[in-house]
Amino acid sequence: MGLAALAATVTGSGQPVTVAAHGLGASVAETRPLLSGITGTRVFYAARAHAGDVPEPFTYRDLGDDLLTVADHHDATRALGVSMGAGAILSVLSRHPARFEKVVLFLPGAIDRPRTDDAVRRFAVLVDAIHNRDEDGVRDFVEGELPPELRPGAAGYIKDRARFLLSSPGIPTAVASLPPVTPVDDRSSLAAVAADVLVLAQEGDPLHPAQVARDLAAVLPKARLTVFERPGVMIRERSRLRALISDFLND
Repeated sequence: MGLAALAATVTGSGQPVTVAAHGLGASVAETRPLLSGITGTRVFYAARAHAGDVPEPFTYRDLGDDLLTVADHHDATRALGVSMGAGAILSVLSRHPARFEKVVLFLPGAIDRPRTDDAVRRFAVLVDAIHNRDEDGVRDFVEGELPPELRPGAAGYIKDRARFLLSSPGIPTAVASLPPVTPVDDRSSLAAVAADVLVLAQEGDPLHPAQVARDLAAVLPKARLTVFERPGVMIRERSRLRALISDFLND
């Protein structure tokens, strides 16, 4: 995709410049709070299939190329990726191991093995619900991402996320495209990465197994790992999460 199709929201000013890549079915609005305490310039962009477009099937390499387009245009030296966005960054790092100085990988879902777990089935159900304009089905998917005890207090988030999914005609293409492919061909390629990397995960998350984060931390030469004890960290421990990210990137 060209830069025009990846229109970015830019906040802050000066150096360093940090680019942020959101997750599958997520948006810039959900990602912005993660970098609220970061110094310098922050660049957020909507990934393909998430800005009203309906692309052809794509891979993590395509997402990585999009990320590079935005990062190069804004001279970004740092990157944060959430879930799908973390996969895009891994694709870049496997091909350009010295591209970034610092990287945050939040809730990585895959490395070099295709997803075959229950997450694939759940996303297939989501695609059917979007195609059928099934608001209840989409809402059930969003609720299923949260621990039951957090759902009553997250009604606004659930409503907004479901509305975004239903209004994004490209999401089914993204959901169908990514489970069969992987961010990198061989995780050993990540052993050459020069960046300092913060890997963040949460136990009990079926869409983002904590073991994936542990495996990444083991192969990345300059990685530090934090695994939260319970899922729902974006709600349950938002302050601590943001502090970990800002302390790492601002150091």
